[in-house]
Amino acid sequence: MKSRQTKLALLLLVIASVAACAGVRTRRTDLRDAVHDYNVAVRWGHVQKAATFIPNKQRGEFVVRKRQAMARMKIHEISIRNVRMKSDNEEAIVLVQLSFSVGADPIINRHLVQQKWRYRLGRWLLTARRRIEASSVDRTPKPGDLY
Repeated sequence: MKSRQTKLALLLLVIASVAACAGVRTRRTDLRDAVHDYNVAVRWGHVQKAATFIPNKQRGEFVVRKRQAMARMKIHEISIRNVRMKSDNEEAIVLVQLSFSVGADPIINRHLVQQKWRYRLGRWLLTARRRIEASSVDRTPKPGDLY
């Protein structure tokens, strides 16, 4: 009987350990999830969900501008090209390829967009974004860029 209780206790300990390891979150995994969730929300026109990744002061203007843009254009694809977290783990630069068309125009436009993310109050927020020229991007991979 004692052996059976010991085995059961050991099994429960192993299960608890595995569950605890599976739940470990880091800033890198939080960044990955925030970047993914924001860009998926933008891709499918979920402006309110995307706005949750924008700092409070900019959120209202973001919603208005994004809804106006979405009324005139269709996003075909958003592809995350590169995520580079700075060494302080407080900021990150993300490159995103955006494919879209405007109105009934059959031409698909492609823009490379740089997003700047900052870790504030326990979460990642998108603080800036701008279109950049593809030729200005450093294409040399760095070991820290991978996850």
